[in-house]
Amino acid sequence: MLKFAGKLMKAGLLITGLVGLISKYENEHMKTEEYEIVSKKLPKAFDGYRIAFLSDLHNKEFGKDNERLIKKIQEENPDLILVGGDMVVGKAGYSTDIATHLLKELSKDFPVIAANGNHEYRMQLYPKTFGTQYEDYVVQLKGLGITYLTNESVEVVKDGRQIHIIGLSIEKQYYKRGKKILMGSHYLNSELGVPPKGFSILLAHNPYYTKAYVKWGADLILSGHNHGGLIRFPFLGGLVSPNISLFARYDAGLYKEGKSQVIISRGLGTHTYKIRVNNRPELSMITLKRGNTYGA
Repeated sequence: MLKFAGKLMKAGLLITGLVGLISKYENEHMKTEEYEIVSKKLPKAFDGYRIAFLSDLHNKEFGKDNERLIKKIQEENPDLILVGGDMVVGKAGYSTDIATHLLKELSKDFPVIAANGNHEYRMQLYPKTFGTQYEDYVVQLKGLGITYLTNESVEVVKDGRQIHIIGLSIEKQYYKRGKKILMGSHYLNSELGVPPKGFSILLAHNPYYTKAYVKWGADLILSGHNHGGLIRFPFLGGLVSPNISLFARYDAGLYKEGKSQVIISRGLGTHTYKIRVNNRPELSMITLKRGNTYGA
């Protein structure tokens, strides 16, 4: 019995070591995921329009000052960069400098629109812990010409036609771990108003409420937050989400729900649990196409 227990312990240590090596490699080797979003609501002017979507950086650096990430985005040459939140680590003692530097460099070449994740919201919610860190961060980004949306929308115009970008910032109870708080349709209407006419993109960090976002009426929903589930299994998806649910319905990739399409990024960084297995960091590249394949 003792010999068997010893073998089990050795096997456990071997597996743990292997997971550690894989995770270390994957955390440093991001992958570009290509998505094509087709909708007949899309104006012709935006046919072929390219968007880079960044989420969940959590102060991660790919090379010195994120030079590898910046170079890759420059090579992709998007028309627009959208930022889905959690670019920082919302814990005492962490700086926003890494996220600010990255977005500063990107804003030199591309228009950037950003929204809150739960870590930015946490800095905003607890001024006794973070002081003016959130306000300073937003002011810095706006000073760089970056549009920062908190339950607001903005029009992106091309050749006289427009699409709408909406940035959702949900409250603390909607990030509660271990228990799902229902999000009624009245909540999004009260925070965002009615959906704008024309093609719209909703930056909604937490994919847990995807059905509510779809019911609200966004054409394309961009989320992150789940970090791909940390460890991804074939056919089963990501193991665990930040709210401690196993094999979450919406963990990573492209989904088609009702009249909406949903992209959930695996994110670029990690924070508390720095584990990635079969789950490389993701730079999402989205091409908008006008057509009848999908969408109202």
